[in-house]
Amino acid sequence: MRVMMRTGHALLWAILLGATSFGAEARADIIDDLEPGQWVEIPNTAMRDVCPLNTANYDFNYHCAAVISAWGGATLDTTRGRLVLWGGGHADYKGNEVYVFDVGSLTWERLWGPTPEAQIPGGGTHEVYDDGNPGSRHTYSGLSYVPAPVDGFLSMGGSLWQSGNYSAATWSFSFQTGTWFRKTDGPSGGGGYGDPSAYDPQTGHVFRRLNARMLEYDPVADTFADRAESDGGFWQSNVAVAIDPEVRLMVFVGDERVDLYHLATDQYEQGVTIVGATVTDLFTVPPGIGFDSSQKKFILWGGGLDVYHFDPEALSFLLHEGSGDDPGPVTTSGGVFGRFRYVPSRNVFIRVNSVDENVFAFRLAPGTGTPLPGSDAGAGGSPGTGGGGGSTGTGGTSGAGASGATTSGEEGGCGCRAAGGERSGLSPWLFALLASVALRRRRF
Repeated sequence: MRVMMRTGHALLWAILLGATSFGAEARADIIDDLEPGQWVEIPNTAMRDVCPLNTANYDFNYHCAAVISAWGGATLDTTRGRLVLWGGGHADYKGNEVYVFDVGSLTWERLWGPTPEAQIPGGGTHEVYDDGNPGSRHTYSGLSYVPAPVDGFLSMGGSLWQSGNYSAATWSFSFQTGTWFRKTDGPSGGGGYGDPSAYDPQTGHVFRRLNARMLEYDPVADTFADRAESDGGFWQSNVAVAIDPEVRLMVFVGDERVDLYHLATDQYEQGVTIVGATVTDLFTVPPGIGFDSSQKKFILWGGGLDVYHFDPEALSFLLHEGSGDDPGPVTTSGGVFGRFRYVPSRNVFIRVNSVDENVFAFRLAPGTGTPLPGSDAGAGGSPGTGGGGGSTGTGGTSGAGASGATTSGEEGGCGCRAAGGERSGLSPWLFALLASVALRRRRF
């Protein structure tokens, strides 16, 4: 009898090991196999699939391309591991919907919007649509994600639908409630539609560069503070930006130069002298920049397989030759902006270039990433509801809400995926099987 039980136990554990191994293999995805220095094209990840449907009067599904192509920016929801896109504006696109690409499930979702067409006014300048939600705009590098207690993304600046005029407003979209809030407007003077901004995790504040000076924004207190001033103007509209929170350094990369802002000392260096090849030598369009928090490096991409490391101490660029699937050239207006981002949860950079192109991922160094901060991190705006009305703060009104969102894939951060795609724990039927064997063993 004991022999029979030992045999049964061996068979059981073989089944368990086989089941868990099969499950892990089934949950692995194309990013898991990436080697250092390698790019991969992620199949079936064209954003157009979740764009709004056309109406009788407006081709939303066609014009949604401008969310990316027309000076469109992005930011990274670090709580859920999602790239967040919001854009359009000027004469390109009037839709104001929010899109996310979940780097865990490798799927797109239209998380919110757009405002119903009947409530989108035509002609003129429209900071706010008739439902109280923000008007569409070019977003450049003006989007920043702020973790809890805000847990949402901010938009500062931009070029508004339909006139193209500059936006002085600060808008916040809450992932917890799925609603927009208009916060304190930025300063009336010295701003521009391409103002770059970035979140600093040490202070919990967002640093924004205007033409005349730097600003520090406290998203909890909803206040701006003046920082370093410019002698002759910082102006660059096509700029990408990233922060090293430990070194306290903010790096701006634009059309022709690199600027540095030292957060701790409030010192701004404009047009630093680069040793060796310059930005214009290396890139035909303004590149994107992301800070690799695992390697402590600023990484730039401006098309093709190769990426570059910017060394702020040596003031030089170091080439990292890429391999694998070629992401191709940058085809969007103005450059890359925030659509090249490092994702710590997967240890990859994500690149988005067009609504009709697949998303690409690049891994610089070994490792599968760090787990997301919580198993309950997937509470986004409610799909299918449009997130409700546009309750606003300073200078705002309340709106009736937008049309329902189209969902593609599961909400990110569901707690079912650790780094590399593993699932913790055993399924209920396996627990039941183990319990049954344990009871039978006690009887013998």
